[in-house]
Amino acid sequence: FRLSSAYVENTLYVNPEPRLAIKYELNKTSALKASYSRMSQYLHRVSSAAVAFPTDIWYPVTANVKPQTANQITLAYIKQISKQNIYISTEAYYKSMNQLIGYKEGTNLFLNTDFEQQLIQGEGDSYGLEVLIKKESGKLTGWIAYTLSKSTRQFEALNNGEPFLARYDRRHNGSIVLNYSLTKRLALSSVFEFISGSRFTPVIGQYAVPAPNLGGVQLIPVYADVNSVKLADTHRLDIGLKIFSKAKRKYKSEWFIGVYNVYNRATPIGINIEPNENGSYRYEQPGLFGTIPFISYGISF
Repeated sequence: FRLSSAYVENTLYVNPEPRLAIKYELNKTSALKASYSRMSQYLHRVSSAAVAFPTDIWYPVTANVKPQTANQITLAYIKQISKQNIYISTEAYYKSMNQLIGYKEGTNLFLNTDFEQQLIQGEGDSYGLEVLIKKESGKLTGWIAYTLSKSTRQFEALNNGEPFLARYDRRHNGSIVLNYSLTKRLALSSVFEFISGSRFTPVIGQYAVPAPNLGGVQLIPVYADVNSVKLADTHRLDIGLKIFSKAKRKYKSEWFIGVYNVYNRATPIGINIEPNENGSYRYEQPGLFGTIPFISYGISF
């Protein structure tokens, strides 16, 4: 148990942060685990889903912007298969969050001198299931990990007060890591990763209104539901060969040669709005880091 606090602008924030963890052994090779924790955060990450360029910033608590708090519970089942030296873990979790921060609808951040007045606070939750299967010895070692999760947000001033998916809601997240010993000095390794795309709010139309100076018209964007579009999924395969030094040497060395992103699938890095010939617009998602060969050398004493 601990207390966290912050004093800003003649305002004192104090939050208790209790922790509780329980483990119950079913037998010699399996057990149940449960935990509860309460957390607080005094520095907010502010994100906007309706943009085509990065706008995330970190913003501290003030007299008006309260600290975030979260309560999380987990329940896990773990199993050890001794003969194959395999470890299995299945864990479910639920996390409720308060005083999350976001922007008001229609916020313009360009040359905005009253930034704090554009911020709103709301609630959210996150829950999911995590599975891990790990083999720790033998010629073939590695693990398979998978997470199925969902994260939502709710603000009175956004999306008509209805809950919506969080920007960083990643429904599926999985990885396979394998290492195979060919000889005492040679080993193959491979890593495959998959993660669902993040979410954003697209512009689906525009309407014209008279400009404030009466010198023309001003186009006002019309947005879809908050975070209603999922960006492209990300996945890649890396392979490598490790070459170890002879065991009799006074020091150990290792060469690592391989290829990052074998099948050349670029990682999405942002969103661009491009015009079509008929006057409409489309979203494009540029990528970065295709296939990259690598080589490294390390020494340990």
